[in-house]
Amino acid sequence: MLYTIYKVTNKLNGKIYIGKHQTNNPNDDYYGSGKFIKAAIKKYGKENFIKEVLFEFNTEIEMNNKEREIITEDFVSREDTYNAGIGGEGGPHFKGKNHGIYMQKINSSFEHRKKISDGLYNYYKENDHNMKGKERSNDFKNKISDVRTGVNHSDKTKEKIKQSLKGKKHSEETKEKMRNAKLKNKDNLRGPVD
Repeated sequence: MLYTIYKVTNKLNGKIYIGKHQTNNPNDDYYGSGKFIKAAIKKYGKENFIKEVLFEFNTEIEMNNKEREIITEDFVSREDTYNAGIGGEGGPHFKGKNHGIYMQKINSSFEHRKKISDGLYNYYKENDHNMKGKERSNDFKNKISDVRTGVNHSDKTKEKIKQSLKGKKHSEETKEKMRNAKLKNKDNLRGPVD
């Protein structure tokens, strides 16, 4: 099994997508599962894209580290990329893994989950992945917005969100910002004044 980092280039407009892939054949026809690259391939046709394998690794960790190094917030915010999020993390979609089911199969005791949680916390703390208080570019914000548009939460998730917000009070500054945003939206919905 090989762990690869690859680049897909749109021959028509030069835009690129960097991805990772676990495979036995680095030159297979996998071009990525990202929302934007999939939409571009559908729009332009697969024949208008070139795939190049940039790196091959023996472990998933090496692959994730290289992807994290390449796909930074600056990279994602560039106009010539199809990437929507920073790199380095294996998600439930990676090679069809369902981490929830996976965690149930192994020792899912409280102590085990706590060790995993603490490990992740320390990893992100040490590697400065915390974006709290950091300014993100408008391009980056727009890409995230596009990815989230149309996502519908389940009733269970909506209830959890509702419960987590119960009893929370907004500051006067926040209330003013929300009021101004609503007024702005109302003005935009009214259309031009004759």
